[in-house]
Amino acid sequence: MSTRTKKKSKPADLFGSTRKGYESGPYLEQKRRVTKLYKELKQLELGPHIADLAMYGYTVVPPEKVMSKEYIKKLHDAVLRVSEERTGVKPDIESGKTHIGNKHPLGQFMRFILFDDPVFEPMITNPIMLGLVSYLAGENCLLSLNDAMVKGPGEVSLPVHNDNGDKTTPIYPEQSQAATINLILSDYEEGCGPIAFLPGSHAFRREPTPAEMRELAAEMEPVHAPAGSAIIWHVNTWHMASARTEPGLRITLLYHFCRNHMQTQSSFRDAVTQETLDRNPARFAQLMHVHGVFPFGKDDIDPEKRGKATEQYSLFDCHPMWKRFHKV
Repeated sequence: MSTRTKKKSKPADLFGSTRKGYESGPYLEQKRRVTKLYKELKQLELGPHIADLAMYGYTVVPPEKVMSKEYIKKLHDAVLRVSEERTGVKPDIESGKTHIGNKHPLGQFMRFILFDDPVFEPMITNPIMLGLVSYLAGENCLLSLNDAMVKGPGEVSLPVHNDNGDKTTPIYPEQSQAATINLILSDYEEGCGPIAFLPGSHAFRREPTPAEMRELAAEMEPVHAPAGSAIIWHVNTWHMASARTEPGLRITLLYHFCRNHMQTQSSFRDAVTQETLDRNPARFAQLMHVHGVFPFGKDDIDPEKRGKATEQYSLFDCHPMWKRFHKV
Protein backbone atom coordinates (compact mmCIF):
# COMPACT_ATOMS: atom_id res chain seq x y z
CA MET A 1 0.00 0.00 0.00
CA SER A 2 1.31 3.45 -0.88
CA THR A 3 1.86 6.25 1.61
CA ARG A 4 -1.16 8.49 1.80
CA THR A 5 -1.14 12.27 2.11
CA LYS A 6 -3.45 13.16 4.98
CA LYS A 7 -6.15 15.67 4.09
CA LYS A 8 -8.07 17.65 6.63
CA SER A 9 -11.57 16.25 7.01
CA LYS A 10 -14.54 18.47 6.29
CA PRO A 11 -17.89 18.59 8.07
CA ALA A 12 -20.89 17.47 6.05
CA ASP A 13 -23.18 20.15 4.62
CA LEU A 14 -26.29 18.96 6.44
CA PHE A 15 -28.71 21.57 5.16
CA GLY A 16 -27.55 21.79 1.54
CA SER A 17 -26.65 25.48 1.45
CA THR A 18 -23.54 24.88 -0.67
CA ARG A 19 -24.71 21.88 -2.72
CA LYS A 20 -25.67 21.58 -6.35
CA GLY A 21 -29.39 21.17 -6.92
CA TYR A 22 -29.33 17.38 -7.27
CA GLU A 23 -26.93 16.75 -4.38
CA SER A 24 -29.32 15.43 -1.75
CA GLY A 25 -27.98 14.02 1.50
CA PRO A 26 -28.54 10.39 0.43
CA TYR A 27 -26.92 11.10 -2.96
CA LEU A 28 -23.74 12.46 -1.36
CA GLU A 29 -23.66 9.70 1.25
CA GLN A 30 -23.93 7.00 -1.39
CA LYS A 31 -21.41 8.74 -3.64
CA ARG A 32 -18.87 8.77 -0.83
CA ARG A 33 -19.72 5.16 0.05
CA VAL A 34 -19.13 3.79 -3.47
CA THR A 35 -16.02 5.88 -4.11
CA LYS A 36 -13.86 6.70 -1.09
CA LEU A 37 -15.08 4.03 1.33
CA TYR A 38 -15.13 1.26 -1.27
CA LYS A 39 -11.67 2.26 -2.51
CA GLU A 40 -10.28 1.86 1.00
CA LEU A 41 -12.14 -1.41 1.55
CA LYS A 42 -10.53 -2.75 -1.65
CA GLN A 43 -7.15 -1.45 -0.50
CA LEU A 44 -7.63 -3.55 2.63
CA GLU A 45 -8.59 -6.55 0.43
CA LEU A 46 -12.03 -6.82 2.00
CA GLY A 47 -13.97 -7.55 -1.20
CA PRO A 48 -14.70 -11.21 -0.31
CA HIS A 49 -15.90 -10.15 3.14
CA ILE A 50 -18.29 -7.58 1.67
CA ALA A 51 -19.68 -10.37 -0.52
CA ASP A 52 -20.12 -12.57 2.57
CA LEU A 53 -21.99 -9.79 4.37
CA ALA A 54 -24.23 -9.22 1.38
CA MET A 55 -25.04 -12.90 0.82
CA TYR A 56 -24.68 -14.58 4.22
CA GLY A 57 -25.18 -11.65 6.60
CA TYR A 58 -21.87 -12.36 8.37
CA THR A 59 -18.18 -12.77 7.63
CA VAL A 60 -15.05 -14.07 9.35
CA VAL A 61 -11.83 -12.08 8.84
CA PRO A 62 -8.66 -14.11 9.54
CA PRO A 63 -6.23 -12.84 12.20
CA GLU A 64 -3.43 -12.03 9.76
CA LYS A 65 -5.65 -9.30 8.31
CA VAL A 66 -6.76 -7.98 11.69
CA MET A 67 -3.76 -7.67 14.03
CA SER A 68 -0.40 -9.09 15.05
CA LYS A 69 0.04 -12.23 17.14
CA GLU A 70 1.66 -10.12 19.85
CA TYR A 71 -1.39 -7.90 20.15
CA ILE A 72 -3.76 -10.88 20.19
CA LYS A 73 -1.92 -12.13 23.29
CA LYS A 74 -2.01 -8.69 24.93
CA LEU A 75 -5.79 -8.52 24.50
CA HIS A 76 -6.21 -12.13 25.66
CA ASP A 77 -4.19 -11.49 28.82
CA ALA A 78 -5.96 -8.18 29.48
CA VAL A 79 -9.41 -9.80 29.39
CA LEU A 80 -8.27 -12.45 31.87
CA ARG A 81 -6.76 -9.75 34.07
CA VAL A 82 -10.03 -7.79 34.11
CA SER A 83 -11.90 -11.03 34.83
CA GLU A 84 -9.77 -11.56 37.93
CA GLU A 85 -10.12 -7.91 39.00
CA ARG A 86 -13.91 -8.06 38.77
CA THR A 87 -14.34 -11.40 40.55
CA GLY A 88 -11.25 -11.83 42.73
CA VAL A 89 -10.73 -15.26 41.12
CA LYS A 90 -7.82 -16.04 38.76
CA PRO A 91 -9.26 -17.73 35.63
CA ASP A 92 -8.18 -21.32 35.06
CA ILE A 93 -7.36 -21.36 31.35
CA GLU A 94 -6.54 -25.07 31.08
CA SER A 95 -9.58 -26.65 32.74
CA GLY A 96 -11.99 -23.72 32.86
CA LYS A 97 -13.07 -24.91 36.32
CA THR A 98 -13.31 -21.31 37.56
CA HIS A 99 -16.11 -20.73 35.05
CA ILE A 100 -17.92 -24.08 35.07
CA GLY A 101 -21.72 -24.02 35.11
CA ASN A 102 -22.20 -20.28 34.65
CA LYS A 103 -25.92 -19.62 34.24
CA HIS A 104 -25.37 -16.92 31.63
CA PRO A 105 -25.13 -18.50 28.14
CA LEU A 106 -22.13 -16.26 27.35
CA GLY A 107 -20.31 -17.19 30.55
CA GLN A 108 -18.79 -14.38 32.60
CA PHE A 109 -20.24 -11.42 30.71
CA MET A 110 -18.25 -8.26 31.50
CA ARG A 111 -19.91 -5.02 30.43
CA PHE A 112 -18.18 -1.74 29.57
CA ILE A 113 -14.63 -3.06 29.41
CA LEU A 114 -13.08 -0.41 27.15
CA PHE A 115 -11.72 1.81 29.92
CA ASP A 116 -10.49 -1.01 32.17
CA ASP A 117 -7.17 -1.12 30.31
CA PRO A 118 -5.70 1.21 27.63
CA VAL A 119 -4.73 -1.88 25.62
CA PHE A 120 -8.36 -2.12 24.45
CA GLU A 121 -8.45 1.35 22.90
CA PRO A 122 -6.65 0.80 19.55
CA MET A 123 -9.22 -1.78 18.40
CA ILE A 124 -11.90 0.93 18.22
CA THR A 125 -10.20 2.45 15.15
CA ASN A 126 -8.92 -0.81 13.65
CA PRO A 127 -9.41 -0.21 9.86
CA ILE A 128 -10.54 -3.77 9.10
CA MET A 129 -13.23 -3.82 11.77
CA LEU A 130 -14.27 -0.19 11.31
CA GLY A 131 -14.27 -0.55 7.52
CA LEU A 132 -16.77 -3.42 7.54
CA VAL A 133 -18.83 -1.79 10.28
CA SER A 134 -18.95 1.43 8.23
CA TYR A 135 -20.09 -0.61 5.22
CA LEU A 136 -22.98 -1.94 7.32
CA ALA A 137 -23.91 0.86 9.72
CA GLY A 138 -22.59 4.01 8.06
CA GLU A 139 -19.40 6.02 8.34
CA ASN A 140 -20.77 8.17 11.17
CA CYS A 141 -21.71 5.16 13.30
CA LEU A 142 -21.23 5.16 17.08
CA LEU A 143 -19.77 2.60 19.44
CA SER A 144 -22.73 1.20 21.34
CA LEU A 145 -21.13 -1.67 23.30
CA ASN A 146 -17.66 -2.95 24.15
CA ASP A 147 -17.93 -5.97 26.43
CA ALA A 148 -15.96 -9.15 27.09
CA MET A 149 -16.94 -12.77 27.59
CA VAL A 150 -15.11 -15.58 29.36
CA LYS A 151 -17.03 -18.80 28.82
CA GLY A 152 -16.25 -22.08 30.57
CA PRO A 153 -17.81 -25.55 30.34
CA GLY A 154 -21.54 -25.60 30.93
CA GLU A 155 -24.95 -26.66 29.70
CA VAL A 156 -26.61 -23.36 28.81
CA SER A 157 -26.75 -22.33 25.14
CA LEU A 158 -27.67 -18.95 23.70
CA PRO A 159 -30.89 -19.34 21.67
CA VAL A 160 -31.43 -18.19 18.10
CA HIS A 161 -31.90 -14.42 17.92
CA ASN A 162 -30.79 -11.26 16.11
CA ASP A 163 -29.25 -8.12 17.61
CA ASN A 164 -31.93 -5.53 16.88
CA GLY A 165 -33.09 -5.59 20.48
CA ASP A 166 -36.59 -4.71 19.25
CA LYS A 167 -39.03 -7.54 19.90
CA THR A 168 -42.21 -5.79 18.73
CA THR A 169 -41.49 -4.27 15.30
CA PRO A 170 -42.86 -6.69 12.67
CA ILE A 171 -40.43 -5.77 9.85
CA TYR A 172 -36.90 -4.37 10.23
CA PRO A 173 -35.23 -2.03 7.71
CA GLU A 174 -33.22 -3.75 4.98
CA GLN A 175 -30.39 -1.30 5.63
CA SER A 176 -28.49 -2.48 8.70
CA GLN A 177 -29.13 -0.15 11.62
CA ALA A 178 -26.22 -1.63 13.57
CA ALA A 179 -23.41 -4.18 13.32
CA THR A 180 -21.83 -6.56 15.80
CA ILE A 181 -18.28 -7.90 16.06
CA ASN A 182 -16.89 -10.81 18.03
CA LEU A 183 -13.12 -10.49 18.24
CA ILE A 184 -12.15 -13.99 19.31
CA LEU A 185 -9.09 -14.31 21.56
CA SER A 186 -9.08 -18.10 21.84
CA ASP A 187 -9.47 -20.67 19.07
CA TYR A 188 -13.08 -21.38 18.15
CA GLU A 189 -13.23 -25.14 17.63
CA GLU A 190 -15.81 -27.88 17.98
CA GLY A 191 -16.87 -28.15 21.61
CA CYS A 192 -15.75 -24.64 22.56
CA GLY A 193 -19.27 -23.21 22.47
CA PRO A 194 -18.81 -21.15 19.30
CA ILE A 195 -21.20 -18.71 17.70
CA ALA A 196 -23.29 -20.09 14.81
CA PHE A 197 -25.32 -18.36 12.08
CA LEU A 198 -28.20 -19.06 9.74
CA PRO A 199 -26.71 -17.86 6.43
CA GLY A 200 -28.89 -15.37 4.58
CA SER A 201 -31.26 -14.83 7.50
CA HIS A 202 -30.61 -11.07 7.49
CA ALA A 203 -32.94 -10.97 4.48
CA PHE A 204 -35.91 -12.10 6.64
CA ARG A 205 -35.87 -8.70 8.39
CA ARG A 206 -37.76 -9.98 11.44
CA GLU A 207 -37.47 -11.78 14.74
CA PRO A 208 -37.34 -15.59 14.64
CA THR A 209 -40.58 -17.16 15.83
CA PRO A 210 -40.64 -19.28 19.01
CA ALA A 211 -40.84 -22.41 16.82
CA GLU A 212 -37.78 -21.28 14.82
CA MET A 213 -35.89 -20.59 18.03
CA ARG A 214 -36.60 -24.14 19.20
CA GLU A 215 -36.04 -26.02 15.95
CA LEU A 216 -33.41 -24.20 13.87
CA ALA A 217 -30.33 -25.10 15.90
CA ALA A 218 -29.44 -27.97 13.52
CA GLU A 219 -29.43 -25.57 10.56
CA MET A 220 -27.03 -23.07 12.13
CA GLU A 221 -23.44 -22.99 10.84
CA PRO A 222 -20.85 -22.76 13.64
CA VAL A 223 -17.78 -20.58 13.21
CA HIS A 224 -14.51 -22.46 13.66
CA ALA A 225 -11.63 -19.98 13.44
CA PRO A 226 -8.26 -19.23 15.08
CA ALA A 227 -7.69 -16.67 17.83
CA GLY A 228 -7.45 -13.14 16.47
CA SER A 229 -10.23 -13.60 13.91
CA ALA A 230 -12.97 -10.97 13.69
CA ILE A 231 -16.53 -12.20 13.18
CA ILE A 232 -18.73 -9.37 11.87
CA TRP A 233 -22.46 -9.51 11.16
CA HIS A 234 -25.51 -7.54 10.03
CA VAL A 235 -27.82 -6.67 12.92
CA ASN A 236 -30.68 -8.67 11.32
CA THR A 237 -28.70 -11.93 11.01
CA TRP A 238 -29.96 -14.83 13.12
CA HIS A 239 -27.33 -16.44 15.31
CA MET A 240 -26.85 -18.47 18.49
CA ALA A 241 -24.08 -20.00 20.59
CA SER A 242 -23.89 -23.58 21.79
CA ALA A 243 -22.78 -24.60 25.27
CA ARG A 244 -19.08 -25.29 25.80
CA THR A 245 -18.52 -29.02 26.23
CA GLU A 246 -14.71 -29.10 26.32
CA PRO A 247 -12.39 -28.03 29.18
CA GLY A 248 -10.87 -24.55 29.04
CA LEU A 249 -12.15 -21.05 28.38
CA ARG A 250 -13.63 -19.27 25.36
CA ILE A 251 -12.40 -15.66 25.44
CA THR A 252 -14.08 -13.00 23.31
CA LEU A 253 -14.34 -9.22 22.95
CA LEU A 254 -17.76 -7.96 21.85
CA TYR A 255 -18.35 -4.73 19.91
CA HIS A 256 -21.66 -3.30 18.75
CA PHE A 257 -21.91 -0.18 16.57
CA CYS A 258 -25.12 1.66 15.71
CA ARG A 259 -26.12 4.39 13.26
CA ASN A 260 -25.58 7.85 14.63
CA HIS A 261 -29.28 8.70 14.98
CA MET A 262 -29.74 5.86 17.47
CA GLN A 263 -29.21 5.66 21.22
CA THR A 264 -26.11 3.76 22.27
CA GLN A 265 -26.46 0.97 24.83
CA SER A 266 -23.44 2.20 26.83
CA SER A 267 -22.67 5.86 27.51
CA PHE A 268 -19.03 6.08 26.46
CA ARG A 269 -19.01 9.88 26.19
CA ASP A 270 -19.90 10.22 29.88
CA ALA A 271 -16.93 8.07 30.89
CA VAL A 272 -14.19 8.86 28.37
CA THR A 273 -11.46 11.16 29.72
CA GLN A 274 -9.62 13.91 27.88
CA GLU A 275 -6.42 11.92 28.42
CA THR A 276 -7.93 8.99 26.53
CA LEU A 277 -9.13 11.25 23.72
CA ASP A 278 -5.70 12.90 23.44
CA ARG A 279 -3.89 9.60 22.86
CA ASN A 280 -6.32 8.44 20.18
CA PRO A 281 -7.19 9.76 16.68
CA ALA A 282 -10.08 12.17 16.10
CA ARG A 283 -12.35 9.36 14.83
CA PHE A 284 -12.19 7.81 18.30
CA ALA A 285 -13.95 10.83 19.83
CA GLN A 286 -16.61 10.65 17.13
CA LEU A 287 -17.22 6.98 17.89
CA MET A 288 -17.54 7.86 21.60
CA HIS A 289 -20.35 10.29 20.62
CA VAL A 290 -18.38 13.10 22.27
CA HIS A 291 -19.70 15.60 19.72
CA GLY A 292 -23.28 14.33 19.70
CA VAL A 293 -25.90 17.08 19.98
CA PHE A 294 -28.63 14.91 21.55
CA PRO A 295 -30.25 14.67 24.01
CA PHE A 296 -31.30 18.31 24.29
CA GLY A 297 -31.15 20.38 27.42
CA LYS A 298 -32.26 23.98 27.37
CA ASP A 299 -29.82 24.91 24.60
CA ASP A 300 -30.31 24.40 20.89
CA ILE A 301 -27.84 22.61 18.58
CA ASP A 302 -24.25 23.82 18.90
CA PRO A 303 -23.07 24.34 15.27
CA GLU A 304 -19.42 23.73 16.18
CA LYS A 305 -20.28 20.49 17.91
CA ARG A 306 -22.47 19.37 15.01
CA GLY A 307 -19.63 20.12 12.61
CA LYS A 308 -17.21 17.89 14.55
CA ALA A 309 -19.83 15.14 14.78
CA THR A 310 -20.23 15.04 11.00
CA GLU A 311 -16.58 15.31 9.95
CA GLN A 312 -15.59 12.53 7.57
CA TYR A 313 -12.44 10.49 8.02
CA SER A 314 -10.43 7.93 6.13
CA LEU A 315 -10.18 4.43 7.58
CA PHE A 316 -6.46 5.18 7.83
CA ASP A 317 -7.01 8.12 10.19
CA CYS A 318 -6.48 5.49 12.84
CA HIS A 319 -4.26 4.54 15.77
CA PRO A 320 -0.54 4.56 14.81
CA MET A 321 -0.43 0.80 15.44
CA TRP A 322 -2.65 0.20 12.42
CA LYS A 323 -0.72 2.62 10.21
CA ARG A 324 2.35 0.46 10.84
CA PHE A 325 0.42 -2.80 10.47
CA HIS A 326 -1.03 -1.79 7.09
CA LYS A 327 2.07 0.19 6.00
CA VAL A 328 0.20 3.42 5.26
